[in-house]
Amino acid sequence: MDTLFFNGNFYQGGRAWSPGVLVGAKGLITKVFSSETEAAAHRSPNIRRLDMRGRWVLPGFEDAHTHPAGRARTLSELDLRGGNGGWEEAKIRIDHQARAAPENRWIVCHGWNQSTWGNIKQEDLDRVSLDHGIFLINISYHGGLLNKKGGALLKEIGSGWEIADGLVTEESFDRAIVATAPDAASYAASIPLYQQKLIACGIVAAHDMNVTTMQQMEAYAELDAKNLLPIPVTAYLNPRLLKNTSRLKEFLKPRRGNFRVMGVKIFLDGAIGTSTAAVNRPYADGTGRGVLRMDREACAEVIKQAAALGLPHIAIHCIGDRAIDLAATIFRRLRKEYARDISLWRFEHFEMPDTDAINALAENGGIASMQPNFSWDAENYHRRMGEDIKKINPFRSILNARVPLVFGSDDMPSGPIQGLAWAVAKAPLPEQRISMEEALRAYAATPAEVVGMGHRRGKIAPGYEANFAVMKNNLLAVPPSKISDALVTETWVRGRKVFG
Repeated sequence: MDTLFFNGNFYQGGRAWSPGVLVGAKGLITKVFSSETEAAAHRSPNIRRLDMRGRWVLPGFEDAHTHPAGRARTLSELDLRGGNGGWEEAKIRIDHQARAAPENRWIVCHGWNQSTWGNIKQEDLDRVSLDHGIFLINISYHGGLLNKKGGALLKEIGSGWEIADGLVTEESFDRAIVATAPDAASYAASIPLYQQKLIACGIVAAHDMNVTTMQQMEAYAELDAKNLLPIPVTAYLNPRLLKNTSRLKEFLKPRRGNFRVMGVKIFLDGAIGTSTAAVNRPYADGTGRGVLRMDREACAEVIKQAAALGLPHIAIHCIGDRAIDLAATIFRRLRKEYARDISLWRFEHFEMPDTDAINALAENGGIASMQPNFSWDAENYHRRMGEDIKKINPFRSILNARVPLVFGSDDMPSGPIQGLAWAVAKAPLPEQRISMEEALRAYAATPAEVVGMGHRRGKIAPGYEANFAVMKNNLLAVPPSKISDALVTETWVRGRKVFG
């Protein structure tokens, strides 16, 4: 049965609105009405009528950088992200879980924030338990802390590396993440639940920017085969998965469901929060210059493997300006060589680019995939960054250079509302702020375009999926200081209400 949505405000772009739309039985928009009179006159016994009660309807958001699989484990582990209790709360909850768990089990805690928790050390974890492996994950997901038992458990499974003080960053952190990860069945149970959290934020599609283990791949494939993924996921693989070519090929076969593998993600550096983002000038607080995790040759080998497997997208994690410079060099040198195999190059985070790096993307067709909420680095790490704080998130410069811009949350936290506020109103440098219309495009139409779905998602127009984020207020008219208070009241996917 067709559905007539009327008495609403459906965003058409360019600050234009429609009072109603007609949605066919397959969940595609068949007509956009130009007036309320036209919508009201459209009557038929086979049409369901839905009164939107004057609410403001945006195209459903597409989170271009998030981690539905990786963060799904937070549903079964301790998740203190966004909490106010810090280490004292974490200590109590870890102790409570340890008392209920058999010895030699892992207790994983997410949300360690060094700027608010203080200087937590291995001996602090040891005082909580010497019988359980404790893994404290930094909020940046680029570092963590293990107690002595955790280090011993990793050694037992043949990790092959020593952990002197319990601190793990970058590659050693990745190994610890994999070693403590759930099995495929656990992921299959938690990924749909985690997607419901995204849906509640008005998100109707997601780009999983680091599928790390075969267990995650297996879970996605199983859920897709059973039609249990609520929203589409476009996946980008961790390079370690490329080594298992024979097994991987099974997952790379074309699918018609809600799961597609589109590319590989290369990690060039870390994060500002752990002082591992690779920067040209030493950090002002004396914590070094960060780390470059891969050199040009290693990156070229990963790109070669991805092309051989038929993966058309290359995503490069680059936060610090030194990592961004390397990413731009790789892009310029290899883009033409792989022009037939690689159709899209995206630069993840791209937090501290200079004019030359921006021009590299503009001249060669690169995509800037950024997180507006990361502008909080300018507040949290002013001592660490010094004058380089002015380089963070130059959205206006990027759009002025006509570089395609997509926004994601990196699940810090999920949801576009805080990102919209940072991009439009709260950016530390006023000259880098962008309009609400530009920010909405980066959260809807452009992410769909870069993954080949620009003809089906990201707009409220005939032929597009009826994917809606329903707001109580008009985001294009609310005062800048009130953007953070906006709430998604309903989410619709292909004409079906899935939240609200």
